[in-house]
Amino acid sequence: MEVPLEEAAGAGEGPRYASTAAARGAALGGYYDRLAQWTASARRFGYGGGHDKLAVHRALADPRAGGRPTVTRLHDVLLAALPAPPSGHVLDAGCGLGGTMLDLAQRSSARFTGLTLSERQAAVGRAAAAKVGLADRIGIEVGSYDSPPQGPFDLAIAIESLAHSPHPESSIGAIVARLAPGGRLAIVDDMPEPRARGTLDLELFQSGWRVPGLVGAAELDAMLARCGLAIVVHRDLTDELRPRTLARIATLETLNRALHRLAPSAGLRGLLDSYHGGLALERLYRCALMRYRLVVAERR
Repeated sequence: MEVPLEEAAGAGEGPRYASTAAARGAALGGYYDRLAQWTASARRFGYGGGHDKLAVHRALADPRAGGRPTVTRLHDVLLAALPAPPSGHVLDAGCGLGGTMLDLAQRSSARFTGLTLSERQAAVGRAAAAKVGLADRIGIEVGSYDSPPQGPFDLAIAIESLAHSPHPESSIGAIVARLAPGGRLAIVDDMPEPRARGTLDLELFQSGWRVPGLVGAAELDAMLARCGLAIVVHRDLTDELRPRTLARIATLETLNRALHRLAPSAGLRGLLDSYHGGLALERLYRCALMRYRLVVAERR
């Protein structure tokens, strides 16, 4: 069931909502542009891991690295959750810098289309694909996953991206409408526990990371069912995360707020707010208020 952009917030909102959504998408695209610009130098603030792999998502304990967390471990977990290596046409909804597509393309025969709101991220990803000779199999478009390309897609992946949708169920519906019969949607994201609602850390994470529509595991399962998908894999990856200690988080938070007070520009303050939100997310994990889950569902 496809949900047009004009209807995503409910009947009667039409062009006004489309205009609001476009404005929000432009603002979020600018936010991602700034993150892409600064991530390479962010290690001094305790962040920036994964930039060398162009996959800036959660690092998981990696058996192939002696238990050390790596950002590429998630790709191994994702491939293991699929019945076979990706083939046909794959959509990466919220592809960021393109690292996931680059890794999976080298381990499969699939053709990939990535979507990002950031011109800068798209440029980095296209250049990386060309550098390794994969430009003919990896394409990156600047746009919203609420209006994905026609497809059809045999697989769609959304890694830590669905949380940025103000209407997650509408976004899922738009992606599902582009899946081929039997196609699969793989979602990996942070999912709050019910008792996390109303906490300061969840508020800091959502505001710092521009996350308006964070859903819990049960909510997501219900959304997938309403969109005509059957869940075939539901895996909790939380125990494979390695968040910092509460003491280390507190130290970095103090440094972050001191730098925020001294920051000379709104853009830099916004960036530091993003890192502050990341520290709040780590504390949510440390306090067992957040889960990191992989869900794979099939269009039957």
